[in-house]
Amino acid sequence: MNKPLVQTVHYRGKRAQPLSNVFIHAPTIIWVEQGYKQLWWHEQSMQLGRSNWIVVPAGQYLTFVNTPEQKQFHSRAMAFNLQPPAEWLQESLSDNEKISHAFPQIATTPQLEYCFNLVSDMLDKGLSLQAQKQLILGLYAELREVGALDLLFPNDQKMVRDKLANYLSSAPGDDHSIEAAASHLAMSRATLTRKLNAEGSSFREVLAEIRMNHAINLLQRNFTQLDTALACGYQSQTRFNQRFKQQFGLTPHQYQLTL
Repeated sequence: MNKPLVQTVHYRGKRAQPLSNVFIHAPTIIWVEQGYKQLWWHEQSMQLGRSNWIVVPAGQYLTFVNTPEQKQFHSRAMAFNLQPPAEWLQESLSDNEKISHAFPQIATTPQLEYCFNLVSDMLDKGLSLQAQKQLILGLYAELREVGALDLLFPNDQKMVRDKLANYLSSAPGDDHSIEAAASHLAMSRATLTRKLNAEGSSFREVLAEIRMNHAINLLQRNFTQLDTALACGYQSQTRFNQRFKQQFGLTPHQYQLTL
């Protein structure tokens, strides 16, 4: 299955939404357009609103509280499946360690906001693949202009976990097998298992994290808990509820009460 070059998800709430260990499987920009996001990052904390973007590379975990303003919270998360030109990334490779611990936020500019909205709005316009690429590259160019592209793409060597997560996220609820995933990544099951172990991960762990992120998106769209569990590949709602709380620190019902 061919993935879209970019995916945008809206998140809304009427009460505070505390979430822990939210796995970011693709380079993502989060724009809080109403309310605030209290974000913790490497023992730092910051409250971010409309004038700042959260710019997160693939493979990170976020812990935060979404806080409504005037009983409304709204953010857009834009995940990218298109790499920038290699020469744009090469400029910053020597700064990777510094970038990995930098607080993942930048101040917005009218130019950045314009490009973000262009990319977000293009998704339902029926544009050709090439036209979509050019608009995304325009946003990357503006990020590069303000020195923030390397926050989104800190290096050109993706971890195996991130490649696996990108593959699984195309259909989180499918009955995925490690053999099929290994074949897609052009390696044997044993090699995939070994490489994931070396990165401190496993096939089942990555699949569960992708499914939990999908669950949040479905609950945002008013799916019931049972329908969400089934759509995420769980036959038991009880098991789904346990895994959701283990991942995020609250139950699906508690999360629904904030929507």
